[in-house]
Amino acid sequence: MPAITRKKRRKSALSATHRAAEVLDVPATAALLTVSVDTVYELFAKGELPGRRVGRKWITTRSAVLRWIENTSESDALARAVERGDADALAKALNSGKVRVKGKAAS
Repeated sequence: MPAITRKKRRKSALSATHRAAEVLDVPATAALLTVSVDTVYELFAKGELPGRRVGRKWITTRSAVLRWIENTSESDALARAVERGDADALAKALNSGKVRVKGKAAS
């Protein structure tokens, strides 16, 4: 087997460091969201915030938290627009597949 060059080892170590910085525990997630640790535990327990339980610890990634923020804010804005009766917002929701219309059951 060829020997691993110093440059490859350094690059591998840097990518491992980057991955480790991407992984967030509960206190780091709370700091990112500017909420309490208890709030983060509640969000994980409800399944609202994406994460995994590893042993006794909950972890997530920075990118997953940022995607969650973006997706929930878009969904909230859309829901408010539909509640206001914004026909364009309702049409957009229906066309995007984010909303489904339930038909009445036949008697």
